[in-house]
Amino acid sequence: MDLSQEAKVVQGLPSRWGTCVCTVTLDTYTNGLMCWRDTIAVGLRSHIIMLDGITGSQAAILSGHTNAVTSLTFSLDGVSLASGSYDNTIKLWDVQTGGVIKTFHGHTDAIFSVSISADCTTIASGSGDKSIHLWDIQTRECHCVMEQQGGVKSVSFSPTDSQHLIFTFDGKVQQCNTDGHKINPAHGGEHVAFSPDGIQYSSCQATEVEV
Repeated sequence: MDLSQEAKVVQGLPSRWGTCVCTVTLDTYTNGLMCWRDTIAVGLRSHIIMLDGITGSQAAILSGHTNAVTSLTFSLDGVSLASGSYDNTIKLWDVQTGGVIKTFHGHTDAIFSVSISADCTTIASGSGDKSIHLWDIQTRECHCVMEQQGGVKSVSFSPTDSQHLIFTFDGKVQQCNTDGHKINPAHGGEHVAFSPDGIQYSSCQATEVEV
């Protein structure tokens, strides 16, 4: 998609989305953002704030990281929230209580992206240490490390297949299974996202979007 086409898509969004109903002002930079229904999680310098998506009011503060929170993802049922941070750890949170369920250690560089599998059994984390780690939520153990040629900027489970991952590294997009087996050749891209039905995905780089 060239820039002129992209402008038309963006220009069409307000008529479908409606107007902004609430603006929340924060006193620091935001590093991550994720929504689940009417709950919004925002990653800040060393903590996460939970906002009510209707009123914009603050519902909770999740504290525990020691550096900036870079990535957030809810489980599909909205019960859990995973976060990655520049402190090289991943945390799994209980959304209702705001408490830490588990902390995952093993990466040697910042976590850039986290994703929870559709069956809520596994967390995938992408890091600046050029690897993807797959973590068993129950045992807290890393059961697979996938080494890459560059820092992993984005990693995402398929919303319908807990054995299917897509990720970006070194300006490339790659699909794989959770056993590390690659699916199709890699192609250019910096960011990637699945469609809700898991059938398609879109990727983008500096000047174009592919679907």
